[in-house]
Amino acid sequence: MNLTEFEKILCDFSTGFKTYTKLINDIKRLDSLIQVNEKRLNDSLIKIPFTHLYFVDGLGIFKHQTPTLLKQNKQLVSNYNKKLIETKKLSNSLHRQLDAIRSDYLNSNDNEAEEKDRLANKYLGQFGQS
Repeated sequence: MNLTEFEKILCDFSTGFKTYTKLINDIKRLDSLIQVNEKRLNDSLIKIPFTHLYFVDGLGIFKHQTPTLLKQNKQLVSNYNKKLIETKKLSNSLHRQLDAIRSDYLNSNDNEAEEKDRLANKYLGQFGQS
């Protein structure tokens, strides 16, 4: 592939990787929110005395914030799952782009390889600085 195509793939990979990093950060944030919400939910359940069981059933015997916490937990887990699916798709795409970059670079002659090396350092060098 020529240098323009190679640079376009590098640019797409760079942009995709930034998006991937943002999604991973969103997933981490959602994970911490889910953990906090589940702790609050566990604290809101009524413990049955002298057992290790908690009480929540169709009788409606639970603390007033439990339905709200359950609804919030459902929304958080749903968002988490969507981000996870999106991240997996993006990861697969990034792997394909990286394979294309690698195979093209390895099949280049010396002059092309130097120019492609310069382009790769330009686009991918920013990720090593983090």
